[in-house]
This record gives sequence, structure tokens and C-alpha cells, in this order.
Amino acid sequence: MITFIHAADLHLGTPFKGVGEITPWLRKRLIESTYEALWRLVRLAKESDMLLLAGDLLETGLPHLRARLELIKALKTLTAAGVRVFVVAGNHDPYPSWEGITLPKGVHLFTPHGEKVEVSIEGYRVSVSGISHGAECVKDNLVHRLPSGNGDLRIAIIHAYLQGAEGHDPYAPCMLDDLVSRDFHYWAMGHIHKGEVKRKDPWVVYPGNLQGRHFREEGYKGCYRVVWDEGELKPEFCPLAPVVWVRKGLSLEGIEDEGTLIERLGALKEEVRDQEGVMLRIVLEGPSPFYNLEREDWNEIEETLNRDEEREDFVWTTVENRLLPHLDLKKLSTRDEFLAQLIQEARAMADDPSLDRDLESLWGRRDVKKWIGNLKTEDKRRLTEEALRKALAFMLRGE
Repeated sequence: MITFIHAADLHLGTPFKGVGEITPWLRKRLIESTYEALWRLVRLAKESDMLLLAGDLLETGLPHLRARLELIKALKTLTAAGVRVFVVAGNHDPYPSWEGITLPKGVHLFTPHGEKVEVSIEGYRVSVSGISHGAECVKDNLVHRLPSGNGDLRIAIIHAYLQGAEGHDPYAPCMLDDLVSRDFHYWAMGHIHKGEVKRKDPWVVYPGNLQGRHFREEGYKGCYRVVWDEGELKPEFCPLAPVVWVRKGLSLEGIEDEGTLIERLGALKEEVRDQEGVMLRIVLEGPSPFYNLEREDWNEIEETLNRDEEREDFVWTTVENRLLPHLDLKKLSTRDEFLAQLIQEARAMADDPSLDRDLESLWGRRDVKKWIGNLKTEDKRRLTEEALRKALAFMLRGE
């Protein structure tokens, strides 16, 4: 039996984004979370035969000496325990950026030309093929340059964009068919921050990043522990992140006073409390009398919710206001011909294929898609409903 750990996208030393005003205690906790996740990975990997690190361990251009020192210390801990470590460089830490970093004996960093390493574990021949990014912006399909493997267990490790993934730059792009056509048992992928098993025969696995850094990286983060026994691979996801990012929607229907509002927000906060820290964003939706509440008022509500949260199992809450004004659209439609036409056309817009064509130049932009992803029909209906109600509220102000 052979056991290996597959992790990627540690991004040690990178800043956290979109957290707003936070206390010094929480800022320190967030900064430490990436390093705590690293050492949780080390503790898990010490009980395995190999550790596969599929790129973006560090950040090019960021002067984080601590990140490099912590990584080297972690690698030394593993090799001293007899764990073999295989690393490929990604687009954030391309191969030239590793120059000057002395890796411990027992750690193999693959070159941009592609290499194959063979080892013997428990009497079995294990082949690991890997290839690093030679620059920050690699547009070539690196799969074609990977040396073929041989042996009882054949593993490929690569940092690459699989066609169809959302929210990531298409560096080293490849198709699933490219991977399937090669004779490997397990593809240890990196680059996509959402953990996902893309295929089971052969196994094509993205572990996701080790620690989420903002609300677009929500949910449990970690690595995969893989057992190879009698020719069968059994991957298992292992959560490691000490801070989890969570987004929850909340309707304020029936809530008319601030006391009940804070009580409802506090109840939702307790629902997500875990053994780990939680960064919670509550998205307020639907018609509500709190539609016109100023940002300063929401800041005070957040301060109330976050009081006494400097604790191990903290839940730090921010509120996103997507509330809409109370409007009787049916009544408005009978009152005015122009308003009736506006409501009718807005409701039809979400299901109109011409909307996608008209906005194709916007939707197709990589920087836009990174933030909004691919809009589904229900997303378009929600956005047009929000736009309609806000437009009507503006037009009817003062009445």
C-alpha cells in the first residue's frame, strides 16, 4: 500500500482581500492562517510516503522572506521524516523565481522541460512525471511535453488550466481529453482554487487552495490524501484551512424593527459557528423597509455582531445590502401605461437571448468573468428584478 498527499496553491504570504475594517487581532489571525494550514499539511504528510505540490506555493514579486523560510522549514521537516516531496512551479512562482532557494535533499523541483522521476516504495515502482512553468504567463499546453511514465503507479503533476473552469486565467491550457490520452493513473493538478475531482479513470484531481483568502474562495479548503492499494486509487479530501469563508443569503421578510433584525443576523451567525474561524458574509435580499439604511448604520450593526469575537472559533460578520424597496408591481402596472410597459419589458429581459448577445463584449471579458462567473438564467432574473425595483423606487421618490 502506498499513500501520498496532493496539495497545491498555497500562495504563502499573499494578502487577504475584501475583508473591510477589521481588528489587529483578526488581521494577525488571517495572516497566520496560511502558515497554520501549511503546518497542518506537514503533520498529515508525515504519515505518508510522498507529497505532491502542484504549483503556486509562493508569490513572485512579493518580498515575503517569512513565506520562503517557513516553506523550507516545512520541507526539511518532511524529508527528515523520510517523505519524498515533488514540486512543480506555477504561474505565481515560475521556475526562475526558485533560483537562490536551496531545497532540502529529498525534494525534487521539476524543470520547465519536463522530467520523470522513478522511486521504489514498498517494493513497487512509482513513476512521477512533472513540468514547471518557465514564466509567469505560459500559453502552451504543457501536457504534451510531459514525459511518459512507467511502473506500477504512474503519476503526473502539473499546474494547468482545464478548459471550462471559471474565474482563473487560462495559463498552460489543456483539455480533459489531453489528460485521458496519456497513460497516467493519477493527475495531480494545480491552478484552480476550487477543489474538484474532474474524472475517476484516470483520476484527474484539483485539490483547490490550502486556505481561502476572500469570499470568492468560500468553503472548506485543504488537500487530498490518496491511498493506492492493489492497483486501486482511493482519494479522500482532507480539510486543513483554519479559517473558512462563508456566504449566506437572508430574507428580511416580516422583519420591521432593528432589534429583530440584529437578532436574526445573530442567529444566522451562530448557525455557521465551527471549531475553526469563520469569515461570514450575510447577503440581505428581497423587499424590506431597511432598503434605505445608510452604510454607516450597517457598519454599526456589524460592530454589534462582531463584539466579543476575538476567540478561537470566531465568526466575523459583514453584511451585503441587496435589499429592495417594497413595491406593489401589479398595482403599479394598472396605474400608469409607461410603468406597466417598463415592468413587462424588464421581466422579459432575463429570458431574452438578445441580452447575452448585446452584453457579450462585457460578459466575455476575463476580468469581468473572474468576478461574476457565468450568469445563469436565475441570476439574470434576480439582477433584472433588482434593477427594476431600484429604478422604480428612484422614479417614484417623493410620492
